[in-house]
Amino acid sequence: TREPPRVRFGVRSRVRFRVTLVVVALGVAGVLLLGLLAGHTWLLTGDIALWLQGQAAPPIAFALDERAPRVVAAVVAGGALALSGTLIQGVSRNPLADPSILGVTGGGGLGAVLVITSAASSTGGMIAGAVTGSLLAFALVYLLSWRGGLSADRFLLVGIGVSYFTVSLTTFFLLRSNPWDTPRIYTWLSGTTYGRAWEQILPLVIVLVIALPFVVSSRRELDVLSLDEDTPRLVGIRLEPVRLLLLAVAAVLAALSVTAIGVIGFVGLVAPHAARALVGARHARVIPVAVLLGGLLVAVADTIGRTVIAPAQLPAGLVVALIGAPYFVWLLWRSRDA
Repeated sequence: TREPPRVRFGVRSRVRFRVTLVVVALGVAGVLLLGLLAGHTWLLTGDIALWLQGQAAPPIAFALDERAPRVVAAVVAGGALALSGTLIQGVSRNPLADPSILGVTGGGGLGAVLVITSAASSTGGMIAGAVTGSLLAFALVYLLSWRGGLSADRFLLVGIGVSYFTVSLTTFFLLRSNPWDTPRIYTWLSGTTYGRAWEQILPLVIVLVIALPFVVSSRRELDVLSLDEDTPRLVGIRLEPVRLLLLAVAAVLAALSVTAIGVIGFVGLVAPHAARALVGARHARVIPVAVLLGGLLVAVADTIGRTVIAPAQLPAGLVVALIGAPYFVWLLWRSRDA
């Protein structure tokens, strides 16, 4: 039977996995600290200690009150996108799949843009619009792909078509919107942590805390699903219900990440693939490393965007694309048929 092109990885040792996990976790902790210190005005670690005690000077307190939510948003949303990409790649058995290719992030961006351009724009409405748009896009892809079962190839191709469709609709509503809303929409579509508030991050934190143990408990099913269509049935896995549930979790994670940092691509592609290259293909190891790598990637991109041309800022999505696009081209080259 034909298999989609894939990059094959060798077996990685348990010691390598533990070392990688510790190093990446320390990297996330380091970038969290750097994100609080870096910016137009660089701070000291003592300033953070005073801020935590409520004794910081007003300018320092103002800077940290603005930086803390966006740094946490970058780490949490990056981890959610990476986990979503891990699920999609495992279920579809394709290392080139991610939430943006399947139209999930595009649908979330479209829903958010519709709310932004409406007269009743609000934070709660934007969250509801993004989640609704993402889930509707996922449902459309799943229904159009279903023909007595779900073909991985057909699922990806329909997802790409729906993704372009949502981008076209977003452009249409952008052209018809109030010109005063155009910069705000462009900022949202380019992926940014600017002006984040804790209420925009909290729903994603709750869902990620719930989804992560569930996905870890489903690691063996993901290992079997990533092999072929027949093995899951042979070992007693109810293929379609399990696949639908895992894809639904991936869609919810991607939808809520859109509400936290806007539309950012490549994270769900790069992080799982890099995790497999580092620790092997077993999902018990891939899942925690991929989540940490996703948070690390977006947090680094956000910090670079806030400092490289300060006081002006580059959207985190643009920096991620500058990193992810060359990696995507390299991945396409590596995954060519032998």
